[in-house]
Amino acid sequence: MEDRALSGSLSRRDVLQAGLVAPLGLSAVDRQQSGLGPPPYTISINIEIMFRATKLNRADRIRAVAAQGFKAYSFWSADETERKAMVQAQKETGLTCVSLVGTGEAGGTTGFTRPGAADALLKEFAERVAIARDFGTPDLISFVGQIQNDVPWDVQRAGIIDGLRRAGDIAAKGGVTVTVEPLSVGTKEPRRALDRCLEAFPAIKEVNHPNVKVCFDLYHLQRTEGNLTVNLRAGWEAGLIKIVQIGDVPGRNEPGTGEINYPFIFKELRRIKYTGYLDTEMGTSSTYEHAMQVTRKLAAEN
Repeated sequence: MEDRALSGSLSRRDVLQAGLVAPLGLSAVDRQQSGLGPPPYTISINIEIMFRATKLNRADRIRAVAAQGFKAYSFWSADETERKAMVQAQKETGLTCVSLVGTGEAGGTTGFTRPGAADALLKEFAERVAIARDFGTPDLISFVGQIQNDVPWDVQRAGIIDGLRRAGDIAAKGGVTVTVEPLSVGTKEPRRALDRCLEAFPAIKEVNHPNVKVCFDLYHLQRTEGNLTVNLRAGWEAGLIKIVQIGDVPGRNEPGTGEINYPFIFKELRRIKYTGYLDTEMGTSSTYEHAMQVTRKLAAEN
């Protein structure tokens, strides 16, 4: 899930002087005219897909997010050298790191679904918890393995429940949360376990660990099962959802480029008083500045 680090370094002043930053969006007057106060949630900017067309390395992407006036960001993964530069950029800008990917190869294959393979995934959790400490207390966006066609589902599910409890204990020691993401895949790829709220919510409820929750990614969930609003309400009210991610379908770009009714979704986030992070794990049909401004405007107007 990691893209390659790009060379070069920009200070926040460099970014501003280079003209890479567009206006911040709605003014205080605009917000007052909308009749709405600030949303109950905090917008986080994911610095992966949205920035792929740029020459900015991840540290400079953090600075670009700060220059646009946002206070939080997320990323997937990075090597040790780049992580050090990112931590420095985080200190410079005062941004909060909201999440990083909490699993690796095992999380996408054998996971907790292949009997006897749990230790490999638990090792990945321990490694990512150690990385997370440098960035504060970000969520670990995590996966529990592929569905194993030669293993009875009740055996796989029991492995998931036991494995997530153990992973939750590892996360608790590091002060972070494992957030399991129901993930859609291509039609020719093996399905991931817990890829629908229908399976994920009951499993996380049974795990019953304060450091194990759900990442509600609207892009992936629209592709796997739809029923977004009902599931969002149910998961938040049950205390199962830790973070919400956005991206439109098809294309995984900013809201308004696809079929999801995002003005309605943003209204619903206010209605249910969602107080977590709203993370923009999406690309852009234009520029990263445009994608950020669209998100800010939706949050302010709905």
